This record gives sequence, structure tokens and C-alpha cells, in this order.
Amino acid sequence: MGHRHPSRLKNSEVGHARARWLLRAELAGCEECRGEGDREALADLASEGVFDSLLTGFVLARVQQWRVPGRSPRYPATVYRLAPVDERDFWREPTQHCMRVCTVAGARGSSVDTVPALRELRLMSTADRASVLDDIIDGLCEDEA
Repeated sequence: MGHRHPSRLKNSEVGHARARWLLRAELAGCEECRGEGDREALADLASEGVFDSLLTGFVLARVQQWRVPGRSPRYPATVYRLAPVDERDFWREPTQHCMRVCTVAGARGSSVDTVPALRELRLMSTADRASVLDDIIDGLCEDEA
């Protein structure tokens, strides 16, 4: 890798260095690095790995956006149940499936259990995993704009 993608990412929940690098490559529009990063994320489905970091960052950022003033959600809850209908409709079917098994917990929705989603991702085809990754990257990049 001979170049960098300068950017200050707002989402501090994406903690894995390679996951943050992938987001910067996407924001810079670098197809070569995005392809490399996608391959790495799709292959790294371990807890605290690249895909897990992206998924966690996406969920924690979205849960904060979905808060409705005067209404406190009850945790634990699945991401799918917390998401507004228009957001759920935007996700492709494999992403919807992952969000049905991904759980948000903590007093204020501050933690995410991604283990069941990662398990489901391992069972999916590469094309379905790529669809989930695309939805997550798109959502994270929206937050950066």
C-alpha cells in the first residue's frame, strides 16, 4: 500500500484499525483499497475482528440516531426491532437477517452482542456477506457525511 486516505472519522465505535482504514478508503473513493478492505473484512468474521468492528460501530451509531425523545427503549433488544421501518426496508435481506439476531444491551444501548450475527455471517455465501458489508459501510459513510 503506497498511499493514504486522509480523513477524520466521526464514529469512534469502529475501533479496529483496518476497519477504520476501510472506511477512509470508501470515503476517498479508492476502489483498489476498498476491494482489498472488503476482502479482508469478509474473511475476518472473528469477534473483535474487522467485520465485527464495522458491525458494532454501525449499530451503536444507529441506535443513538433512532432514539425518540420521551420514549426510552427497553434493552436488551434486537437491532431489527429498534430500527425504524424505513431503515429496515433499506437493508437487503441478508442484512435484515443479521439485524434480527444482533442484540443491543446496556442501560442506554451502549453494548452490542454481535456473536450471533457473526455466526450467521459464517453460514452465508460470500455474496450475501458482501451485501451485509455494503449495507453497513453505506450506513457508516452516511454518518460521516
